[in-house]
Amino acid sequence: MKTLPNNVTIFNATPHSIRFWREDWNEPVEVETDVIVSAKAQEEVVSVENGVTYIITTFTPVRDENYNRAFEAHKNGAIVVGSIIAAQAFPKTVVAMTPAPGYERVPPDQKRMNPDKFTVF
Repeated sequence: MKTLPNNVTIFNATPHSIRFWREDWNEPVEVETDVIVSAKAQEEVVSVENGVTYIITTFTPVRDENYNRAFEAHKNGAIVVGSIIAAQAFPKTVVAMTPAPGYERVPPDQKRMNPDKFTVF
């Protein structure tokens, strides 16, 4: 867990470090993984047409010790950042990242994330 220069505290629930950046910061701030929250995919077949199967995928949360740590961080005011799947499985508790302006279409090693905007489900 780390507090960024904009006074936002991030709890990283992804399997990789996250680089946050804003134009008024001297350099990006790296946030290492705290724990990894997980979810299981469940598929529901909507239809099969001409040999093509169409499905709806939903994500079920895995409520384990990692989730408990992330949920505690959330209750204490941290923003819990996870994958887009985890954000869907744990709506309003886990959020997903958005890229910093100008870093939308860059290779992963150059990616910078927005510390002021997150995707919620």
